[in-house]
Amino acid sequence: MNRAEAEKALGIIRRVIQNTREDLVAHNWGQIWMIHAFCNAAACFAGWYVESQALPLFWYLVPLAIVAVVNISLVALLVKRDQGVRSFVEWQIHGIWVTFIVYTLAGAAALQLSAAPPWLFGPLFAMTSGIGFAMMGVVFSRQFPSAIVFLLVTVVCPLLHPWPGSQWGLIGVAWWCALFFPGRSMYRERQRRLRDESTTRIL
Repeated sequence: MNRAEAEKALGIIRRVIQNTREDLVAHNWGQIWMIHAFCNAAACFAGWYVESQALPLFWYLVPLAIVAVVNISLVALLVKRDQGVRSFVEWQIHGIWVTFIVYTLAGAAALQLSAAPPWLFGPLFAMTSGIGFAMMGVVFSRQFPSAIVFLLVTVVCPLLHPWPGSQWGLIGVAWWCALFFPGRSMYRERQRRLRDESTTRIL
């Protein structure tokens, strides 16, 4: 591939990435991710309590399941669709996080069947979260990779210093940052666009 072809290919990739962000902004994913940041952080801090009380593995899954239902309901209520049709980007988001849920549950089942200590679910959850955000970073935004590094650290820390519950505090902070800051950026951009459209109609 010569230089002209390489630059043309890069231009196509840039347009695809830009169109993906445009889709996220237009369909209100910024506001959704801001709310999800608080919901998911709350579930992680609940995991801190579960671990500090040395409860069975099942109780780690309860707050996560509740938040999953809340998050799905929020998407149904807040996402803006064109004539009620899901966009290609929305299907990508669902695909990424369904994969995350399936592998997290599979890992939890493996821990349960192997009679492993329940606190190992924390590093497992951090690892599957990191993989989920890695996929989000590749497809949607360069802001997600910073959270991946943080989540990888949470995989290692409890193995070196297993302080009861502390890993879940780190995971909660990583989830909040990973969702809130990109979400706020897109939400502000959408509000600006709405103001510009309103001004244009008035003129």
